[in-house]
Amino acid sequence: MKKLFIIGLGVGHEDFRTKKAADIIRSADKVLSLSRFFKNDPSVEYVDLTGLMQQLNCPRSAATTTAVLVGGDCCFFSITRKLVQEFSNLYEIELINGISSIQYFSAKISVPYDDALLISVHGREERIVSLTAYHRKIFVLTGGKYKAHDLCRILYENGLTDVKIQIGEKLSGSDEKIVTGTPVTLKERTFDDLSVMYIENESARIPSVPIRDDDFIRGHVPMTKEEIRCQSIRKLAIQPKDILYDIGAGTGSMSVEMARCAFEGTVYAIEKNDAALELIEQNRIKHGAFNIIVIKTSAPEYFAELPVPDKAFIGGSSGNIDAIIKALVEMNPKIKIVANVISLQSLNQILNAYSSLGLMETETICVNIAKSKKIGNYDMMTAQNPVYIVTGTRRESCES
Repeated sequence: MKKLFIIGLGVGHEDFRTKKAADIIRSADKVLSLSRFFKNDPSVEYVDLTGLMQQLNCPRSAATTTAVLVGGDCCFFSITRKLVQEFSNLYEIELINGISSIQYFSAKISVPYDDALLISVHGREERIVSLTAYHRKIFVLTGGKYKAHDLCRILYENGLTDVKIQIGEKLSGSDEKIVTGTPVTLKERTFDDLSVMYIENESARIPSVPIRDDDFIRGHVPMTKEEIRCQSIRKLAIQPKDILYDIGAGTGSMSVEMARCAFEGTVYAIEKNDAALELIEQNRIKHGAFNIIVIKTSAPEYFAELPVPDKAFIGGSSGNIDAIIKALVEMNPKIKIVANVISLQSLNQILNAYSSLGLMETETICVNIAKSKKIGNYDMMTAQNPVYIVTGTRRESCES
């Protein structure tokens, strides 16, 4: 079987390639490069992705050993995965790495990366706000649609103004530059396309730490109580990357809890009351839940402007429950909806709406909570209003 070497050229400068990589490049029958570093080397054939795939798929090629040169770390957000999947039946494949840009930059700024999150936004979905909110240290490969200055602007616009940022551009080159600042000071600058970014958020929150009712700023707006939040969150079965709606968000207590569960996703807190909107924003900042986006509107009026939700929580509907559920199901037929109600009439209305719109997998639980209260020398139990937690989804999309 023919041999295929996939060689990561690392940070760029040849000093950061391994000796084995250099030997293979010199001895291989054919050397193909996707990396800009070999564009002017006559012994190396520079190709785009289409050309690379065509050449590797040519069974009549005389080359018994082929080296493919890729930028960066060939095992980190690289074309390597695709090449191994496509050609492992045609070639014996060996991966050779150099010193990656994250390794190089980590050493340059004296920040170990063994306890950091490593991500790439080059050609991928941008999740920088949610990830920064819940991780103290992040190294980011930037490029394409999301350059370093774009990420600084996004962090700034979402309230993460005080995080520490270091950006390395043109690393290992003669014009290498490392800049330090915050989203406030860096958002107007322009950085090289393929820069490396380090973000440090000393106030990052740990999503698993519980939040008590007294931890929220309350005002005079109704709030979903702690025990009801716990049950409602459990019924939503939130995944880390979910897009979530909190409809009738009130103080934002459910929004904050949902945001912590969807620590790589986004929560849209939908509310029309001005006093409530102010409380949601205050609680968003207090609890570091910067992956909450506050929307002032009466549901379901603004839904068409938002990303399609995976799940939705309905805490208040202002009498629009039928229209809200209909709009949610039209956006995502497989959506899971959890609603809280306290009256039998509202319970009946939601169950009818679920049924008429095909959410045939429904569950209703009634939660009765009593809390102890000190009266003289005695602890007496005081009952709270019963709350119905109503879950609806299509049978085929239910959690097993």
